[in-house]
Amino acid sequence: MPKNYYIDNAEFEKIIKAYQIDPKNNEDRLVEIFDTLISNILLSFNFVVETDDAKQECFLLILKTLKNFNPDHGSAFNYFTTIIINNLKLIYSKNKKYSEKINEYISNKKNS
Repeated sequence: MPKNYYIDNAEFEKIIKAYQIDPKNNEDRLVEIFDTLISNILLSFNFVVETDDAKQECFLLILKTLKNFNPDHGSAFNYFTTIIINNLKLIYSKNKKYSEKINEYISNKKNS
C-alpha cells in the first residue's frame, strides 16, 4: 500500500454496498480500505495506544456498525473516520485511567 494512499469515497461506498449484499466476495477489499483508514488515523493523530490491539478493536466496531451505514446520511469516509477516532479516544482514555490507577496504587504501596 503506498504511503499516501487516497481513499476514494465513491469507490468506498460501492464496496460497502457490495459487502452488505455479498460479504464473502467483497471482504478482502473492504478490509484493505479499513486497514488503510485506521492506520492513517493512528499515524495522523499520534494516538498512544497499542497499535495491533487498537486496530482489532476498531475493526470489531466497524463490523458491528457497517450494517447501519446509509450513504444518504453522509459519506462513508466521514462516517467511519468519526467512528474510528471516537473509538481510539475511548481506548486512549481507558488506558490512561488504568495507568493512573496502577501508578497511584504503586505510590500508595511505597508510602505504606
